[in-house]
Amino acid sequence: MGNLKIITDSGSDIKRETAEKLGIRIVPISYTFDGETYYRDGIDLSIKEFYEKLRENENVPKTSQVTPIQFEEVFNEEYDNGNDNLIVVTISSTGSGMYQNAVLTAQEIMDERGGEITVLDSQGYSSMYGAPVIHAAKMLNEGKDKEEIVSYLKDAFTTMQQYFVVGELEHLKKGGRINAATLVIANMLDIKPVLGVEGGVVVQKDKLRGSKRVWKKLVGKAIDNGADLNGHTVMIPNTVQLEKAEELKNEILESFPEAKTVFYDVGAVIGCHGGPDLVGFVYSDKYSLEDFEV
Repeated sequence: MGNLKIITDSGSDIKRETAEKLGIRIVPISYTFDGETYYRDGIDLSIKEFYEKLRENENVPKTSQVTPIQFEEVFNEEYDNGNDNLIVVTISSTGSGMYQNAVLTAQEIMDERGGEITVLDSQGYSSMYGAPVIHAAKMLNEGKDKEEIVSYLKDAFTTMQQYFVVGELEHLKKGGRINAATLVIANMLDIKPVLGVEGGVVVQKDKLRGSKRVWKKLVGKAIDNGADLNGHTVMIPNTVQLEKAEELKNEILESFPEAKTVFYDVGAVIGCHGGPDLVGFVYSDKYSLEDFEV
């Protein structure tokens, strides 16, 4: 069997320079504005350009899952390059059909060409699987075998936690996430939903009323959940909202002075659904995941 290669999609929000340095192959997820122009996540528009366009555009962009044909091209190319032992990690299967597309395509390739393709459902979004994938690539570069890497990834995915808030609900309403009546009530009462992921699905974990001390309240949700972030790296995703991300960082460090924080820009895959004003934090109950800052 040939060389081992790790593949994931752009929903992981792994920086392309990091992927190139560590040998991770990123398969871009496409999205469209106005149902006409398609863009490849992280390639055709910069993150800054994407959010500028998102704020200007009245219509909600839509993402398109990686198709079986696209996976077939990627897998065959890796096989042709001598990499016929693959670990493929996809965005949550409950939010996209990409996992199933990858599984079906992998079986077809193995039936035709042999080799071994292991497809893993991350059950997460953004750095919830991007951070473990980066660490897995480091394990591979250190000479760890496939069984150990796959075991680590499966375990790490189950430990990831995240909390988000969005600045306004209008974008969620446009995307069909909430109805008009809910929007009116929420705006009248100044309610912000606290979003998280459970079972691979984005859910409302709680709601915050009022904009004052919102970051303290958000961190308080993790504390209520038994989190101890001291000694861990806490990733702070944001849609190019550095001032708010800094405020959240300060609140995290006030509660957990020995935590380490890392900012990163949320890519178009999450931005299409969450809107241009999303800030939150991601951490693992078990692993420090300091690799994500690379």
